[in-house]
Parts: sequence; structure tokens; C-alpha cells
Amino acid sequence: MSSSILEAMIIASFTGGNILKKYFEKENLSVLQKSVSYDLVTNIDVESQEEINSILTKRFPDIPVVGEEDSIQTRRQSRAFYVDPLDGTFNFVHKYPFFSVSLGYWENNEPVIGVVFDPIRRDLFYAQKGEGAFLNGERITVSDRTILEGSYLVTGFPYKEGKHSRIEKEIRLAMKLTDLRVLGSTALELCYVACGIIDGYWEYDLSSWDLAGGVLIAKEAGAIITDPSGGDFDLYEGDILAAPPAIHQKLLKALKQ
Repeated sequence: MSSSILEAMIIASFTGGNILKKYFEKENLSVLQKSVSYDLVTNIDVESQEEINSILTKRFPDIPVVGEEDSIQTRRQSRAFYVDPLDGTFNFVHKYPFFSVSLGYWENNEPVIGVVFDPIRRDLFYAQKGEGAFLNGERITVSDRTILEGSYLVTGFPYKEGKHSRIEKEIRLAMKLTDLRVLGSTALELCYVACGIIDGYWEYDLSSWDLAGGVLIAKEAGAIITDPSGGDFDLYEGDILAAPPAIHQKLLKALKQ
């Protein structure tokens, strides 16, 4: 059954990604502000979500969909699809071509299948539990870098103000060792860890649909996945640290100083 789920997820990611690509160069996007945060939603990611949901629910009507736009958003499903129809909305609406469609299939709080599609570069990342991670059909692995100094590290700024002081402190600590980047698409950042472009990535207060697809891809490529304090990663807590084994403990130590 897992192969048929993977196939459906890939088809759904292409469908959603083609919608994003179609509208990317167009003007007059309908942009709405969400609550008091700076999170954005466009009419495009709503359309993408609807098409993705249609594909997944038609083939697997008994599996709920947990997603950002107009779908079930309950905790701790025994099994579910997690869908982010446009991961990197802020980039998208500002015409910065770094965004993706992210889909994850989880059972009993464990990732089983992850699919992330970059519609601009036509990059398809995917993984099944225990079978490795792939980019456009080629197996990928994390960076073999062993020292933190000079590593390519990426983070993000949480929307909730509660952890702003913590991330500001951690950024200062990290920048004593290397330069730092904020790229704006959690799913792609995890995939770039998976294929060895990024040496380490951490962020706080993310949603389950932000993380569900990329986590397995990074893990199957050899990354260590924890929370930024070194504890077990929890999809619904939304705090993550992903890095190759040789970098993970060093980055963890640096962030704790």
C-alpha cells in the first residue's frame, strides 16, 4: 500500500506545484493577513490545497488530511496526510523563487512517507521509511562535514514572540562560528540538509504541516532529528534541529552555551 500512497502523494505534489508555478509570475495575488502575525495566505495556496486534498481523499478516503488551508486540524491522528500546499508563502508573494509543496504521511506519530516538490527548479524530493531519500530518482545523503566552523547553517524566526529572545541569543552564538542564513521554506531547508547543501538547520514554533514531509527525507538521508535542546522531536511541538551526525552534537553544544 505504501507504494500507492507514495504515487498519489507525488501526483498531488506535481498538481499543487503546477498551480504555484502557473501563478508565480502573475500580478495581483489575493493576499490575506492571518491574525496578528506576519503569516500570509494567498488564493493560490487555497487552490493548491483543494486540488491536493481532492487527489488524496479520492484515493484514500479513510485517511484524514491535516493541512494549513480548509482541512482537519486535530492533534495526534493515528494516521494522516499532512499537507502544506505552499511552504514559503512570504517568499512566493514577494517573488522570491524559494518555496515548495510539502506532503507527509504519518502513522502512530512516526513518518512513513515524505514528498517535497520545488516547482521552480522541478526538484522532487521523496523518502519512504527505511528505504533512503531521493532527489529526482537519485539517492541523496547529508553533508560529510565534520567541523562547525564555516558550516552552512540555516534558521528561521518564530512568529510567536515568546521565543524571540532565545533565537536571538542562539543566532549570536552561531555567528561566532560561521555565517547564517534564513531561507524561508522549512520543507526545502530540510531537503537541502538531506542532500548536503545545508549543514545544519534549526527553528521553533513550526506547524505540523511545515515539518511532516521534510523530516523523513532528512532522516532517511542520514540527518539526526531532535528538538533544539537535544530532546526527542515532536511533530506537534514544532521545534526542530536537523544536522548530519558529525555536526549535530557540535551545533547542539554551541546553541546551549
